[in-house]
Amino acid sequence: MGALVGVACCDQGGYAQDAFGTFLAVGNWVECTEHATNLTGLGKVKDVQDGTAVFEWPGLGSYVYGMKEIMYYGVRVAMADVVGRRLCPGDFVTSSDGRQGIVREVTPKAAKIAFGGRGTQDGMFAQKHVTQFGIRVIVDRKRACDKGCV
Repeated sequence: MGALVGVACCDQGGYAQDAFGTFLAVGNWVECTEHATNLTGLGKVKDVQDGTAVFEWPGLGSYVYGMKEIMYYGVRVAMADVVGRRLCPGDFVTSSDGRQGIVREVTPKAAKIAFGGRGTQDGMFAQKHVTQFGIRVIVDRKRACDKGCV
């Protein structure tokens, strides 16, 4: 769990993993699952370099974490909308082109979103696609899963 392997990841020229083994990439949203306050919300990965990552935390600024800090805080990749609000099953969302849908399923790497309309199927959206299509939560069904990090 969380141990680095000798393979490069992503396009940044470096690699790091969250505390649960998911590779971190610039643009990912993350949460802390251990030793953290619930005041700051999700953080965003700003840079990844050979076992370290720079996280931007709301109201706190940027911090560089090595694997020791990542493991201590239990940093975990989380799916979020374009403004950093955690995606949860049951959330109603809208895209930048005005389509509305509902979040059906969420994993650390993607969210399954059903956009209404004839012939429309559920789509899997990676974080980069959520950002690209401007997907944001308009009605949240449960917020109990929100956490913060320091």
